[in-house]
Amino acid sequence: MDMKTIDRTLAGTVLCFLALLSSCTRQAVISKDGTCLYTIVYSQSAAPAELTAVRQLSEYIGRITGETPQAVTDETPAANQREIVVGKTSRDIPRVEACRDTLGGEGFAILWDGPRVYVTGSGQNNGRGTLYGAFELLRDFGCEFYAADTETVPDEPSLTVERRDRVEKPVFEYRDVYWSAVWDKGISTKLHRNGNLAGQLPLDWGGGVFYAGPHFVHSFDQLVPPDKYFASHPEYFSEINGERTCKHLYSQLCMTNEDVFDIALSQVRLWLEEQPEARIVSVSQNDSFVIDSYCTCPECRAVIEEEGSPMGPMLRFVNRIADSIKVDHPEVAVDLLAYQYSITPPRITRPRDNVIVRYCTGGCNGHSIAECPSNVHAKENIENWGRICSRIYIWDYTTNFAQYLCPFPNFRTLQDNIRFFRDNGVKGVFEQGMYQGGNSGEFGELRAYVLAKLLWNPEEDMEGLISGFMKAFYGPAHPQVREYFDYIHDIVEKDGRHFNLIINCADLFKDLISDGELSRIDALWDSAVAACEPGSLEQRHVRAAQMSWRFYKKMSGRGEWADTSAHESLEKAFNHDCNELGITRLNEGAGIPWVEP
Repeated sequence: MDMKTIDRTLAGTVLCFLALLSSCTRQAVISKDGTCLYTIVYSQSAAPAELTAVRQLSEYIGRITGETPQAVTDETPAANQREIVVGKTSRDIPRVEACRDTLGGEGFAILWDGPRVYVTGSGQNNGRGTLYGAFELLRDFGCEFYAADTETVPDEPSLTVERRDRVEKPVFEYRDVYWSAVWDKGISTKLHRNGNLAGQLPLDWGGGVFYAGPHFVHSFDQLVPPDKYFASHPEYFSEINGERTCKHLYSQLCMTNEDVFDIALSQVRLWLEEQPEARIVSVSQNDSFVIDSYCTCPECRAVIEEEGSPMGPMLRFVNRIADSIKVDHPEVAVDLLAYQYSITPPRITRPRDNVIVRYCTGGCNGHSIAECPSNVHAKENIENWGRICSRIYIWDYTTNFAQYLCPFPNFRTLQDNIRFFRDNGVKGVFEQGMYQGGNSGEFGELRAYVLAKLLWNPEEDMEGLISGFMKAFYGPAHPQVREYFDYIHDIVEKDGRHFNLIINCADLFKDLISDGELSRIDALWDSAVAACEPGSLEQRHVRAAQMSWRFYKKMSGRGEWADTSAHESLEKAFNHDCNELGITRLNEGAGIPWVEP
């Protein structure tokens, strides 16, 4: 026997010994010296998302260990027990089968049986739970996924992991982080976001929860179009001060008109016929520039007085829609808003079990809903809805819609609010932020990451989430960025200042930042930019985050912006840098002006 043969034999013996050792301990040796010991196994009938799970496991394990594992179907005889078994296969054991039945629509299980590990979901929702489980196994291997352009993948040619069983189900059935930072299908699924408002997640990435019809909210005008009906039937629309109106952003439908009900029901049925995979349909009031846009005709007014809330006529209307579609569409729920005039629950009517009440928060963003006097009505309303409604969703606001770039120190309220939602029976949460594409420039990626993680598990370590993200996203500049981040939160918290989702940047920080502190923060940002390699991704992230501080100085006329004669050149430089860094929006209604390079 020559030396090469002896070396190979010894190497094989060592690998077999290591595999045997792993089966007798709580450790599993995934690879040794760049040789991957594991095979990935899946079913020939695997769902599209399960096949994505196989591909993602293969790719990332290859990046971690240096060798891409082989992937085979379960018809292939097992060479040994060193397998990652994905989804439902012929390799299943009773413990795996029993656990799968408990996972619901999106839960996952990572179960070890000796050196073999099973990654599975319930099999519902196109295999979405299995795909979530695959990414969680990769987290067990040392990976983390922060943003579309930022993730950590360890370099471990010899990878040993703890054989740790994990069984998880999401706290909320519906989890939408409506920030453009997580629209990419990869990061969206890696963070277990299942809302589909920003474009339907393809089935091979798990799909998601989406609504029938052209809009998932403010659907009255699509159900009964004013341009089609108002001229001939003004009685279909709001009567306000004795006059019928269909003025855009100032009116609603008449909730007691039988023709309106018949037309709306017909349209709902049509939407569900066109999109049979949809599980929710919106029958919800129009957005409005005024609170009192609801109908006050004698019939509607009588119901409002009886119910003690303008929600009364609307909930009765939506309950009838829900009753009418239940036989043909037992899996579909009808969604309505508790928003503006309709936030208070009615005295008498209760939502049907196939009705979703989506409560819109508003109020103070500087303090949690459960603790702030400014939020007492929101707190009471959510608690009261929780007593009468089996399926509450929340529409939560997590940015400053008047000034997207305004420093917006609301991170310390996010976890408390999400826990409050959970504790009051909320089943789904929609976290609205900067949603119109591009980079938010004001910690949008961080906020989206934190929100997504909390919507899966409200008990996550908030400090760990923030610090881990910053180290990965800002690289060597993370200490300076974190110091600034803590500073803007500390000064507002210490002052006890209240602020809401529409506030002027200068007003938010008025009298809180001295000239000396202004200079110190300027120097801190200069240090952060200089800490990164010029032109690197980390430096680009730092510069984008710095734009929020520059915006504050611009809006308050401080620092370099105190010289009014320099405003034209400063404005051009500011807009140019926003353009370069992909920051596209000033606010919900206006974009950043384009500056020719």
